[in-house]
Amino acid sequence: MENRAIHVKGLEPAGYDPRQLKGMGLAYATSDRGACHLRTTFYKPELSGMIPPAEIEGKAAMLIDFEDRATIFDTLIFCRFFRDFYLWDELRTIVRVTVGLDWSREELQGLAAGVANLVRSYNVREGVTEADDTLPWRFFTEPLPETGSVMKPDDFARLKNDYYRLRGWK
Repeated sequence: MENRAIHVKGLEPAGYDPRQLKGMGLAYATSDRGACHLRTTFYKPELSGMIPPAEIEGKAAMLIDFEDRATIFDTLIFCRFFRDFYLWDELRTIVRVTVGLDWSREELQGLAAGVANLVRSYNVREGVTEADDTLPWRFFTEPLPETGSVMKPDDFARLKNDYYRLRGWK
Protein backbone atom coordinates (compact mmCIF):
# COMPACT_ATOMS: atom_id res chain seq x y z
CA MET A 1 0.00 0.00 0.00
CA GLU A 2 2.97 2.34 0.59
CA ASN A 3 3.44 2.76 -3.17
CA ARG A 4 -0.09 4.21 -3.41
CA ALA A 5 0.17 6.64 -0.50
CA ILE A 6 0.66 10.29 -1.43
CA HIS A 7 3.02 11.76 1.17
CA VAL A 8 6.54 13.02 1.66
CA LYS A 9 8.18 11.99 4.93
CA GLY A 10 4.72 11.10 6.24
CA LEU A 11 3.02 14.44 5.50
CA GLU A 12 0.46 14.68 2.72
CA PRO A 13 0.81 17.58 0.27
CA ALA A 14 -1.56 20.52 0.28
CA GLY A 15 -3.51 21.48 -2.84
CA TYR A 16 -0.45 22.39 -4.92
CA ASP A 17 0.35 19.56 -7.30
CA PRO A 18 4.04 19.15 -8.21
CA ARG A 19 3.10 17.72 -11.57
CA GLN A 20 2.09 21.26 -12.48
CA LEU A 21 4.01 23.39 -9.97
CA LYS A 22 7.56 22.02 -10.22
CA GLY A 23 8.97 24.32 -7.53
CA MET A 24 6.37 23.14 -5.05
CA GLY A 25 7.52 19.61 -5.84
CA LEU A 26 11.04 20.59 -4.88
CA ALA A 27 9.76 22.39 -1.78
CA TYR A 28 7.77 19.33 -0.69
CA ALA A 29 10.69 16.97 -1.28
CA THR A 30 13.33 19.01 0.53
CA SER A 31 11.20 20.33 3.38
CA ASP A 32 12.46 19.23 6.77
CA ARG A 33 9.01 18.02 7.76
CA GLY A 34 7.68 16.58 4.53
CA ALA A 35 5.22 17.88 1.97
CA CYS A 36 4.70 21.20 3.73
CA HIS A 37 3.41 24.14 1.70
CA LEU A 38 4.20 26.62 4.48
CA ARG A 39 7.98 26.21 4.72
CA THR A 40 8.49 28.21 1.52
CA THR A 41 5.02 29.24 0.36
CA PHE A 42 6.57 28.69 -3.08
CA TYR A 43 3.21 28.26 -4.77
CA LYS A 44 3.04 32.06 -4.79
CA PRO A 45 5.80 32.78 -7.36
CA GLU A 46 4.61 29.94 -9.59
CA LEU A 47 0.93 30.89 -9.52
CA SER A 48 1.54 34.65 -9.80
CA GLY A 49 3.83 34.44 -12.82
CA MET A 50 7.06 35.41 -11.07
CA ILE A 51 8.49 32.22 -12.58
CA PRO A 52 6.70 29.82 -14.94
CA PRO A 53 5.51 26.66 -13.15
CA ALA A 54 7.32 24.36 -15.60
CA GLU A 55 10.59 26.36 -15.53
CA ILE A 56 13.56 24.49 -14.09
CA GLU A 57 16.41 27.01 -14.60
CA GLY A 58 16.85 29.27 -11.58
CA LYS A 59 13.98 27.72 -9.67
CA ALA A 60 16.07 26.20 -6.85
CA ALA A 61 17.74 29.57 -6.20
CA MET A 62 14.37 31.34 -6.07
CA LEU A 63 12.99 28.66 -3.77
CA ILE A 64 15.95 29.10 -1.40
CA ASP A 65 15.36 32.85 -1.37
CA PHE A 66 11.71 32.29 -0.42
CA GLU A 67 12.68 29.65 2.11
CA ASP A 68 15.32 31.86 3.74
CA ARG A 69 12.98 34.83 3.90
CA ALA A 70 10.32 32.59 5.46
CA THR A 71 12.87 31.53 8.08
CA ILE A 72 13.45 35.17 9.01
CA PHE A 73 9.66 35.62 9.16
CA ASP A 74 9.50 32.72 11.59
CA THR A 75 12.23 34.17 13.80
CA LEU A 76 10.34 37.47 13.91
CA ILE A 77 7.02 35.64 14.45
CA PHE A 78 5.43 37.16 11.34
CA CYS A 79 2.48 35.77 9.47
CA ARG A 80 3.48 34.30 6.10
CA PHE A 81 0.65 36.16 4.41
CA PHE A 82 2.78 39.29 4.72
CA ARG A 83 5.52 37.74 2.54
CA ASP A 84 4.87 40.24 -0.26
CA PHE A 85 4.96 43.28 2.00
CA TYR A 86 8.24 42.57 3.74
CA LEU A 87 11.05 41.80 1.35
CA TRP A 88 14.72 41.73 2.37
CA ASP A 89 15.14 45.50 2.72
CA GLU A 90 12.08 45.78 4.94
CA LEU A 91 13.22 42.80 7.01
CA ARG A 92 16.61 44.46 7.49
CA THR A 93 14.88 47.60 8.75
CA ILE A 94 12.63 45.64 11.10
CA VAL A 95 15.61 43.75 12.55
CA ARG A 96 17.57 47.00 12.97
CA VAL A 97 14.69 48.83 14.66
CA THR A 98 13.54 45.99 16.90
CA VAL A 99 16.79 44.33 17.98
CA GLY A 100 19.42 46.91 17.07
CA LEU A 101 21.33 44.77 14.57
CA ASP A 102 22.18 46.57 11.33
CA TRP A 103 22.65 43.41 9.29
CA SER A 104 22.97 43.32 5.54
CA ARG A 105 20.73 41.19 3.37
CA GLU A 106 23.61 38.75 3.01
CA GLU A 107 23.98 38.48 6.77
CA LEU A 108 20.26 37.80 7.20
CA GLN A 109 20.39 35.22 4.43
CA GLY A 110 23.41 33.64 6.09
CA LEU A 111 21.50 33.42 9.36
CA ALA A 112 18.56 31.77 7.60
CA ALA A 113 20.86 29.37 5.75
CA GLY A 114 22.45 28.47 9.08
CA VAL A 115 19.03 27.59 10.46
CA ALA A 116 18.29 25.42 7.41
CA ASN A 117 21.64 23.66 7.76
CA LEU A 118 21.18 23.09 11.49
CA VAL A 119 17.73 21.59 10.94
CA ARG A 120 19.10 19.44 8.11
CA SER A 121 21.98 18.19 10.26
CA TYR A 122 19.51 17.25 13.00
CA ASN A 123 17.33 15.34 10.52
CA VAL A 124 20.38 13.58 9.05
CA ARG A 125 21.44 12.59 12.56
CA GLU A 126 17.96 11.13 13.05
CA GLY A 127 18.22 9.07 9.85
CA VAL A 128 16.94 11.27 7.01
CA THR A 129 18.94 10.76 3.82
CA GLU A 130 18.95 12.28 0.36
CA ALA A 131 16.76 9.37 -0.74
CA ASP A 132 14.02 10.70 1.58
CA ASP A 133 13.99 14.00 -0.33
CA THR A 134 11.73 12.76 -3.07
CA LEU A 135 8.13 12.68 -4.19
CA PRO A 136 5.64 9.83 -4.44
CA TRP A 137 6.23 7.83 -7.60
CA ARG A 138 2.73 8.65 -8.83
CA PHE A 139 3.77 12.29 -9.40
CA PHE A 140 6.39 10.97 -11.82
CA THR A 141 4.14 8.45 -13.58
CA GLU A 142 0.48 9.51 -13.44
CA PRO A 143 -0.26 12.59 -15.57
CA LEU A 144 -2.71 15.21 -14.40
CA PRO A 145 -5.96 14.55 -16.26
CA GLU A 146 -6.47 18.23 -17.17
CA THR A 147 -2.99 18.97 -18.55
CA GLY A 148 -1.15 15.69 -18.96
CA SER A 149 1.66 17.11 -16.80
CA VAL A 150 3.97 14.94 -14.74
CA MET A 151 7.08 15.69 -12.76
CA LYS A 152 9.75 14.44 -15.14
CA PRO A 153 12.41 12.50 -13.22
CA ASP A 154 15.22 14.37 -15.02
CA ASP A 155 13.68 17.74 -14.14
CA PHE A 156 13.26 16.70 -10.52
CA ALA A 157 16.84 15.43 -10.34
CA ARG A 158 18.13 18.73 -11.73
CA LEU A 159 16.00 20.79 -9.32
CA LYS A 160 17.16 18.73 -6.36
CA ASN A 161 20.81 18.79 -7.45
CA ASP A 162 20.65 22.57 -7.90
CA TYR A 163 19.06 22.94 -4.47
CA TYR A 164 21.64 20.71 -2.77
CA ARG A 165 24.52 22.51 -4.51
CA LEU A 166 23.22 25.96 -3.55
CA ARG A 167 22.59 24.86 0.05
CA GLY A 168 26.09 23.38 0.21
CA TRP A 169 24.77 19.89 0.89
CA LYS A 170 26.71 18.33 -2.01
